[in-house]
Amino acid sequence: MREALHGFCVLAVFCGAALRLTPEGSVKRVMSVLVSAVLLLQIFSGLGLRDAAKIAEEIGRFREAEQRYQLDSEQVRQRLDRLVIEEELKTYIQNKAGQRGLTITDVEPELHWQTDGYWLPRALTIRGSGSETAASALLRELGAELGIEQERLRWIADDRLEEYPQTTG
Repeated sequence: MREALHGFCVLAVFCGAALRLTPEGSVKRVMSVLVSAVLLLQIFSGLGLRDAAKIAEEIGRFREAEQRYQLDSEQVRQRLDRLVIEEELKTYIQNKAGQRGLTITDVEPELHWQTDGYWLPRALTIRGSGSETAASALLRELGAELGIEQERLRWIADDRLEEYPQTTG
């Protein structure tokens, strides 16, 4: 099959050059019919050189390769979606923290894949500095907005390297 395709490509380049060099008018029309016939003959002869079993085998290999590529591309798409969501979530949290006078040094979201086809945050660890009251309020707000359970939200203070316990209220 590869040889037939290679032969067809070489012939197509040759026919294209011949058409380009042919003068306009009736000669060019005759040449285009001739070139079309030659290319069709090449296609049919290339297909006729193989037996049906080999063609079926090659089609099977192409289908297997297609399935592998589709699976690989889906996995890559999911990883890229996750990276985009993580970055948008980090930016969103830094903006929210800035509104409360907190300084964020790191945001570590834990995302999980939904069977519906998207990533959702499951847990969140934020490192930064600022008041404990503002940090607790930020965690409560983020939990409510993002649908994360309060037990899965953590604030780690940079200045004291300790966790603020989550308060309710």
